[in-house]
Amino acid sequence: MTFLEAILLGILQGLTEFLPVSSSGHLVLAQQFLGLKEPLVFFDVMLHVGTLAAVLVAYRDAIGRLAIAGLSSLGDSQLWRRPRTTFNASPELKFIYLILLGSIPTGVIAVLFKTQLESFFEETRLVSVMLILTGAILQLPRLRKRVGWVFLLGCFRKPRETQLNSPTGQLKAWHAPLIGIAQGCAITPGISRSGTTISLALFLEIPAKTAAEYSFLLSIPAILGAVALKVRDVGDTTIPLYIVGGGMLASFIVGYIALRFLLVVLNRGKFSLFSYYCIALGVISLLIALIQ
Repeated sequence: MTFLEAILLGILQGLTEFLPVSSSGHLVLAQQFLGLKEPLVFFDVMLHVGTLAAVLVAYRDAIGRLAIAGLSSLGDSQLWRRPRTTFNASPELKFIYLILLGSIPTGVIAVLFKTQLESFFEETRLVSVMLILTGAILQLPRLRKRVGWVFLLGCFRKPRETQLNSPTGQLKAWHAPLIGIAQGCAITPGISRSGTTISLALFLEIPAKTAAEYSFLLSIPAILGAVALKVRDVGDTTIPLYIVGGGMLASFIVGYIALRFLLVVLNRGKFSLFSYYCIALGVISLLIALIQ
C-alpha cells in the first residue's frame, strides 16, 4: 500500500463512516479495486480510530458532561445502594448506563464471531448483498410511518414535546440492547453501523437528535474494543506506520465534516435517501463480481 492509497482510503472511510452507507463495505470494494488482495483488517480498524477522534471532537461537550457526572457520582454512596434510583434521577448517569447496556451485546457478538466476521472482508459478493440490505434497513423509519406498527407493538408511543429536551429523550432501557445487537451485526462489512443503529432508533420513535447522539457515543466503546482486539497485530502488520498515520489523519478530518453534514440531513428528515445509493452500489458491485 502506498501513502496516496492510504490517504484515499482514509478519505473514503471518513466520508462513509458517519454517512449511513457502510465504511467497511466501501473499504472492501476500494481495496479490491486497488488490487490489495490481502485483507487489511488492522488498517481498517486504525481508520476507525481516526473517525473515533472525530466523534470525540464533535461531541466533546456531551462527553464532558457525561464524564463529570460519572466521576462525581463515584463517591456517592446512594449510587451503590440504590443504583436504579440514582440513574433515573440523573439524565447523564442514565445515558451512561444505556451506553454500557447497549455495548454488552455488541461486545458479545464481536468476541464470539470475530473470526467469521473478519473472513467477510475477502467476500466482495457478500459485501454487495449487505449493502443492499443496508438500503432496506434505512427505509425502516419510513416503513414505520406507513404501517400500523404502533398497534402491533403497543409499547411504542409518540414522543412528547416536553421530553425532547432530556438528554435521553424517549430512549428506554429495553431500547439499548436492541440497538446494541444492531451495532454488533453491523460489524459485518457492507452493513452500516450508523445507518442500522439510527434507523432502528428512529423506528422506535426516539427523537432524531437523541438517536444520533446515542449512536455515535455508543460507537466509542465498540471502536475501542475493536482496537484492543487488534493490538497484537501491530507488530505483524506489513504496512509502515507513517502510512497508517496518514490514513488515520485523513479519516479524522473528512469524518468530522461528514458527521456535521449527516446531522443536518438527519434533522431535515432526509436520512432514508441514502438507501437508494446503498442499493444501487450493492447491485452494481454484485453484478461486477458475478461477471469477473
